[in-house]
Amino acid sequence: MKNSIAELVAEIETKYDVRGIQTSRFNRSFEIYPWIKAKLFHKLVLGKESLANKSSKSLLLQFKSLFYGTWNLFIHKYEIWAFTNSVERIEINGRYSDKLFDKISSATKGKILLIEFQYFKKFPLRKVASKYVSSKALFLLSEEIYGRLFLRKFKVNNHEIITEIQNELKCQVNLNSILRKNLAQYRMMKFWLKILPNPKYVFMSVAYNHYGYIRAFKEASIPLIEFQHGVISENHQAYNYKAKLSPYQFPDYLAVFGENERRFLTQKSQIPIQGVSIIGRSIIDHYLNENKEKANKKNICVALQDGPIGDKAIAFLLDFNKASEIKYNFILVPRRTSEMTYKNLFEFPVNFSFSKKNIYEALALCDVNITAYSTVASEALSMGKVSILINIENKAKEVFEESLGENPYVHFIDQPNDLVRILQKEIPSKYEIAGSNNLNIKSDYQNNCTIMMNLLPNIKSQF
Repeated sequence: MKNSIAELVAEIETKYDVRGIQTSRFNRSFEIYPWIKAKLFHKLVLGKESLANKSSKSLLLQFKSLFYGTWNLFIHKYEIWAFTNSVERIEINGRYSDKLFDKISSATKGKILLIEFQYFKKFPLRKVASKYVSSKALFLLSEEIYGRLFLRKFKVNNHEIITEIQNELKCQVNLNSILRKNLAQYRMMKFWLKILPNPKYVFMSVAYNHYGYIRAFKEASIPLIEFQHGVISENHQAYNYKAKLSPYQFPDYLAVFGENERRFLTQKSQIPIQGVSIIGRSIIDHYLNENKEKANKKNICVALQDGPIGDKAIAFLLDFNKASEIKYNFILVPRRTSEMTYKNLFEFPVNFSFSKKNIYEALALCDVNITAYSTVASEALSMGKVSILINIENKAKEVFEESLGENPYVHFIDQPNDLVRILQKEIPSKYEIAGSNNLNIKSDYQNNCTIMMNLLPNIKSQF
């Protein structure tokens, strides 16, 4: 990519009147640039559109999860609805916990309902740690039906600006699908808010996938707080705004891992939010205390990424392994791509294995973390692990150089030979490494959450 995401965002949002890209429906106007931006830059980076075609298989999977705790939507009034994804669940002491929202339940007296998108993973209700959980399928299927029946044609004001942006980026997305998704979200959430007991607050992971929901909650005067789930930086298009847009489809508040994210959101981005709280990560606090000090670098955790860059990272490590006299144990932890898919692409030597454990358990057993640009690069530091980033297509530096570039326990590498020198260094105390990352992941999650929850009554929905 010739320019970084940050440079492209700045160029587009200062050159074009992106706020003027609008559509009208339901006697309302919608600023649709954020909808398009999220998908356009995703495709630009990964080469494919994130708005997947709704195949018969994906719809069948949603139908199968339709009754997964769905009664919980109707039988209680909740203080909080928390929109999450089943991939956030990890096994701790035999129960599958949501690493974003389960721990925060102890900081509030009201009930929290987790509304969970289930596509890649599904866990038996009896094995999840959440007290109240419901599949998101009821919402998703109603949106799909409504969109197909009633949302067919769209008129877009200043459509020519979209064309110019796409031509400039040399990247095209399916505008009709994007409009249909977000407008169906809005219309059906308005309907469900009339049917269901309304929460006092909404918590959300990945707010940029839920613009329609956010608008509906704002119109109902329900404050919305987004919880950081991954990287937030100037090279993440969903959080870096140079144009001043209306706040009606953005969160009111963000809860982030550390001071660097707060500083970026409040000082460098024009994203229209009211404020930011720093809470850290519960899962990091847990595993920092669980993992033991390591004396060598024989076991290396590899946090894989989906897509071409993830494949290139594996090829990089295989090349290193061929040239290295020391055969390290590489523990590969996939995200969504299956182990079999990787094994069909690569021939792995005996010192490469796939972990059945979650990424944090795997990290706790290893000495070093290697990744391309996963958030695990920062999380590993806070668990006391040296973090190595393979700088493929300069992606690692785009994402992490600003936040991690000065950390003495972070190493950006370009060639397999670079890895030899790093692995020969002595490992300091895990607490020394963890302390070096306080700006990115603040410790004492439970206390931080209590402080944030005490702020909720002061947060008013911004519309």
